[in-house]
Amino acid sequence: MLVASYGINFVLAVGIFIGLYYARKKLKNALGFLFMGGSLIKFVVFFLVFYPVYRADGEIQRTEFAAFFVPYLTALVLETYFASKMLNQVSDS
Repeated sequence: MLVASYGINFVLAVGIFIGLYYARKKLKNALGFLFMGGSLIKFVVFFLVFYPVYRADGEIQRTEFAAFFVPYLTALVLETYFASKMLNQVSDS
């Protein structure tokens, strides 16, 4: 599930960033809310895709939690960095 976790988080992060990029001029006052909505989408995907697999044995082990959290955190840091750069450019123009 580790490769799937990284892959899904990567695809979602890129999708969220592309969505923010295209919405940056029309919805510049709502970009922060859209960014948080993207994080919500990633959590929903986790609970639909990964959580049932991790809970199949009745408990979530540390390695299972790390298999989700490390890719999620990595994607979140990268999303936040690039989104902040984009928001700074939008506010400057």
